[in-house]
Order: sequence, then C-alpha cells, then structure tokens
Amino acid sequence: MPIGDAHQFVHPEALAYIDGDALQGVNAYHQEILLSPRWRDGATHVLALYGWFGIKNAPILMGQPEIVQIHQPTRDFVAAARVALGVLRELDEHNPTRSRLLNTLDEAFRRLDLREPFDPSTMLRAGCAQDKPIGDGFYDSVAAAQQALDEGLAAAGPPLAVDIIAVGHAHLDVAWLWPVSQTRRKAARTFSSVLRLMEQFPDFHFTQSQPQLYRYVSEDHPDIFGQVRARVAEGRWEVTGGMWVQADCNVTGAESLVRQFLLGRGYFRKHFGEVETPILWLPDTFGYPWTLPQLIRQAGLKYFMTTKLSWNQYNRLPYDSFWWQGLDGTQVITHFITTPDVGGSWYNTYNGDLSPRLIIGTWRNYQQKETHTELLTAFGWGDGGGGPTREMLENGRRLANHPGAPRVRQGSACEFFQNLEAQAGDRLPVWNGELYLEYHRGTYTSQARTKRANRKCEFLLHDAEFLAAWAALASDYEYPHAELTRAWELLCLNQFHDVLPGSSIGQVYEDSGRDYEAIRAISEQVRETALTALARLLPEETTFVAVNPTSFGGRHI
Repeated sequence: MPIGDAHQFVHPEALAYIDGDALQGVNAYHQEILLSPRWRDGATHVLALYGWFGIKNAPILMGQPEIVQIHQPTRDFVAAARVALGVLRELDEHNPTRSRLLNTLDEAFRRLDLREPFDPSTMLRAGCAQDKPIGDGFYDSVAAAQQALDEGLAAAGPPLAVDIIAVGHAHLDVAWLWPVSQTRRKAARTFSSVLRLMEQFPDFHFTQSQPQLYRYVSEDHPDIFGQVRARVAEGRWEVTGGMWVQADCNVTGAESLVRQFLLGRGYFRKHFGEVETPILWLPDTFGYPWTLPQLIRQAGLKYFMTTKLSWNQYNRLPYDSFWWQGLDGTQVITHFITTPDVGGSWYNTYNGDLSPRLIIGTWRNYQQKETHTELLTAFGWGDGGGGPTREMLENGRRLANHPGAPRVRQGSACEFFQNLEAQAGDRLPVWNGELYLEYHRGTYTSQARTKRANRKCEFLLHDAEFLAAWAALASDYEYPHAELTRAWELLCLNQFHDVLPGSSIGQVYEDSGRDYEAIRAISEQVRETALTALARLLPEETTFVAVNPTSFGGRHI
C-alpha cells in the first residue's frame, strides 16, 4: 500500500477497513497489510481507507496497491545485513569487530546469486506462473548467504556489556498542527497498527500514556479498545503517564495538576484494574516545576521520565539518572532517555527507530556509565506516524546479542525504573530544584486569551465545587459530580502542553475557546444552583447574601 511521503506532517494517514471492520493504520511508515488466511475463501472482500491530509487540496501521494507474497528468508537476510552494516558504521575503524563485520558482509553477499536480472518491484508479485517469483537462482542462494552471515557474526566478537530495554511507543500530541478531532482518528490508527504488530511479534512490548486517548478510542472504536484491554491484561501493553494528558506544568494551576493525576489514575483503574502505573511519563512538556515531585508521590507514583531537557539552548544537566528532590524534600527517581534524534539534531528523542546508530548512541550519550549499564529507549513514529514498524522490531531482534552493540531486549518502562532503583538507587545523585527548559520561552506568553480563560475557569471550578460541597452537606442538594467531572476533563484536556502554552495552530484555539465556554457554563450553573440551595437555609427576610469562597476571612466591601 504505497502511501505518503515520510518526514513530514502533511502526508496522508488512513485507517484501513476490510469488509467494514477497522484493521490497522496505513501511512508512509506502515504500508503493509497482512491478509488473514480466512479471506482466501473465494469471496469478494472490500478494502477501504478512511484518510486525512494535513493541508487543503494536497496531492494524493498514493501508488497502486498490490497483493504480494513475501519471501521470508530474504526479508530475514536483509534485516540481518542491515543491522550488521549499521553497527560497523558506528565502530571506530581500528576496532577489530568492525573489520570482522565488514568481511562477514562481503562473504555473505558473495554467496548471493545475482546473475539473473529481475525487477525488484515485481519479483514478489503474486500470480506468477512459476511456483516461485522471478529470480529463482537468487532465492535459492539466500540460505547460503544467511549461513555465512550467521557464522561470521558468531565469530565477530561479543556484544557490549550494556543492556537496552526497548519499549514501543507512539507519542501523540492531543492537539498541535491538527485539531483534537483529528487526534481521535490518529489514536485509532496508531492503536490498531500496534495491535497488528503484536500478533506478528510475540515479544513486542508497547507503552502508551494519556487516558484521554484511550477514552477517544473506546468511544469511537470499542472493538479496538477491547483488544487493547486484552493486551494490557496480558502484560504486553503498558498503560503509563499518570496524568489525563501530557500537561503543561508551568502555566497550569496547582489544583489542576492534582486533577490531572486524579482523572488519569482513576480512568486507568476503572478500565484496566489494578495495573502497575508508577511512572509520570512527560517526554515533551516544556519544563517542570520544583513542586512536581511532591505531587508525583502523593498521586501514588514513584518515577519520572522525560527527554525534553536535552533541548536546552545552553546548559545540559550533569545527570541523566538521578533523584529529583522537590520543594518539600520529596524525592522521585528520574531518568532522561538518551537516544539521539533520528534526524541528527542535537537533542535526544522519544521517537527512536531501534537502528544501530540510535542504540549505540543511547549508550554514548549517557553521562553516568559508571553508575548503571542498563538504559531505556522508546521507539516508534509519533504524532500520527503510527508507532513502531516492522523494520524496527526486526532490528530489535537482531540487536539482542549483536557483536559490538549493546544488548537490546523488549520490556517495559516500569521494569527499567525498578531495575534502576534496585541496582543503582543508592548511588544516584540528587537534583534539588526546578527542571527548567532553556527553550520555547514564548510559551509563557503566547495565546494570552487562552491562558486567561484557563485561569478564569480554574477559579470558577474552585468556587462551584466549594459551594456545591457546602450545599450538599447543609441541605438536600445533590452534588453534581458528573457535570463537574466533565468540566474538569475539558479543562485538563486544554492544558495539554501544546494547547495552553500557545504552540498550536489557530484552529486548536477556536476549539479550545468553545471548550472554555462549556466549562464556564457548567461552573456558573453549579454555582447558582448551589447558592440557591444555601439561600433557602436563611431566614425568609434575608434580602442579600454574600459568600467568601476563599480560606481567608475578613471584612470586605
């Protein structure tokens, strides 16, 4: 399914349906749909794509779909050779392992029979008259080439005495260069693609934060959500994050941060049971206040992960693994993922690709090699890219015990943090202070109308809850739990780290403006009905009621 152009946000994204059932996402990074044997029944089956383009009147970057038959030995050989070549490119020319890998690849490719020319675009096309596609001699020689490659790798040298826990990941901005309405669809495409890869790679582990995304999928595609729940119960899909969304932590009010935890933790507990979710996963938020460790601990979490501080303009924090101490003395184990950016930028990434360059770079970038020899990498295309790909998972398998490279294994982020605490917790340094991001400074002032609306809604919700609780305790007034929860969910949604800071497109702020109006309407209605209930408790001759909703007494006019 040739569709899209990589490395941009305007390529088409689609959800593939077969006979009306949602199957998986299709985009520039996910172009294969594995056809189920049950569809080989002689009947007609309909493949439909429900897609989206990032810009108006964009050209349809889509080629002619084809049904192909994959020659698995060739695919396996290509993966092994790709990884070996990637490793040797990262090794110093004086490293003997590099020379052995180069000789091994040379010997393996010499054994391939390339005498019979063929067209790579048609060599695997189904429907050929022969039992095998064009180029029989080539396919017959792949086994010998694979044997030479395996034997050479076995003798090339040991892997590095370093372990990398690889966790599949799909960072998805709830709004940014697209509105929330498209995020709902991006989530469905991403979740379904991950589920299909889990069927093909039994060792594949995946982590996904932000309960808001799960809510969208459960509402729009309950069948996909049911499959996610099954994988969570199996232990291969890790729900993480702690907060309702990956919230801004600079402009958001303290009570709102608490509600982020309450809503997020409550949703996971309700829909996934008592799963272990001890990590605050905020890889892309624009800085973290000194008070956050206290909230993390009080919310029942133990660990904190980000990569965003690697974006700093001038200074790099001296640690990648440390105890972060908050204003009140609370400490949480913190780790910065050190995987270099795929595109070669200066910062580290949560969108890794499990290539040898990024795996070796994860270890090279780590500043505390004497402290711990097990690191974490998150791999998968984010923001609608659909998460991990087949190639990434093939790379991971080959890097499990590859000469000259760290040992890679699939696992969970929770496993990494537990190991870090158990094996190096007593040796980790302490960072006592704010985790300030020396970048994106305009987010403190951009979209001032949105920031004002957020603060006004925070005040309104405080007053509404205070009065509603008072009225419920003092009279037969029924506390409007559902209405206030809905208002808090909308407010927390719009505190996402690209919405409230002001770094999204204009349409996002048109939508958020409507959300703030809805929050305002709910809060004001609750406030008025609660005041009415309280007023009924006063003598009939009372003509004026003044309420002080703060915790500070006094005489005011």
